[in-house]
Amino acid sequence: MRKSFLRFAFVFTAMALIALSMPACKSGPKDADIEKAVSEKAAAISADATGLNGTVKEGVVTLTGSFKDDASKDAFETTVKAIPGVKSVVNNSTVTPPAPVLAPVVINADEELTKAVTDATKDYPTVKASVKDGVITLTGTLKRDSNRKLMMTLNTLKPKKIDNQLTIK
Repeated sequence: MRKSFLRFAFVFTAMALIALSMPACKSGPKDADIEKAVSEKAAAISADATGLNGTVKEGVVTLTGSFKDDASKDAFETTVKAIPGVKSVVNNSTVTPPAPVLAPVVINADEELTKAVTDATKDYPTVKASVKDGVITLTGTLKRDSNRKLMMTLNTLKPKKIDNQLTIK
């Protein structure tokens, strides 16, 4: 019995030493846990981004969606990199360009527009022009080469419309 006890003690001690000498196996966060953390972080910055999504495969996070500016995009990427278990981040998100600012179209009042049209057509005695509700109506006759010049001049006055009823010769 003493021999079997010593054999048992020897085997047990050897197994314990092997187990202690092996590095501890740490499985780290699962992809689903990382993805949940990314979603929570995305929900917290919803004012800075739209359609934000993060998918995870083997600890690599791929981001998609749209941010209002580069600073928000970079800040979120940094936040995601700090999540435990994230090995790297592939940032496929975009920055939405700001909407263009269009200058308002200024439509001249009829009285002011009429004076400007009269001045613009003074060199064209065969052209009659009238203005009503911001629309210039042209009647009469005009040479083809003069038509283009007159139309360019009248367009600079910013009318609502030019109703060209001229007969071109």
